[in-house]
Amino acid sequence: MPEEKLADQATAIEKNIKIALIQQDMTQRKLADFIGELPQQVSRAIHGGVDPKSRRIRKNIYKVLGMGGKE
Repeated sequence: MPEEKLADQATAIEKNIKIALIQQDMTQRKLADFIGELPQQVSRAIHGGVDPKSRRIRKNIYKVLGMGGKE
């Protein structure tokens, strides 16, 4: 069960960020450039990575996209 919850949360994170990217007319690559991270690291964060770096990147993504700290 805990694994299913993690997967559901990761899917929700990805969905919310992708919707915000569309609303901002921004690609993941542009986002990565804007926050100064590698595209692979941004992708990992968007897909729900739980390591400290992914969490930090996700917080930056939320700020840039005006999502108000979803985590």
